[in-house]
Amino acid sequence: MAKDWKVSQTAVIGGVSTRSTMILPNMEEAQVTSFCALLEGGYEVTEINEAMSDMTGAETNAATSNAKTFIGMNGAQNQFARIAGFGGSAIHFKNTVSDDDIANVLKTVTPFPLLPTEKPSRISFKGYESVIS
Repeated sequence: MAKDWKVSQTAVIGGVSTRSTMILPNMEEAQVTSFCALLEGGYEVTEINEAMSDMTGAETNAATSNAKTFIGMNGAQNQFARIAGFGGSAIHFKNTVSDDDIANVLKTVTPFPLLPTEKPSRISFKGYESVIS
């Protein structure tokens, strides 16, 4: 079934590391594979799932948010996973969402590839107060 795909490419060209992200619209997996085989360097392909997306609040002007620049998840055997915005940009949670709310959701995930059934035993946050004007 054809769908949209996000491709993030990383390559070193003339000694300079470059990164490019693009959307491949309405393609089959085989077509994406053929296209990506032409790319220099490495690439990561992500399926865009529009059914899970919700842009209805994208234009809402929120006076404040619960902004996080980093969420760390520690697990057994020194496993670690993180959630962070690209380039250090903040992830803006609703102002009514507490750190406990975020942690309660993340306590149910299994983010460690080497221990695929292990859930986080500790969740930490880095953030700041955000005032959007």
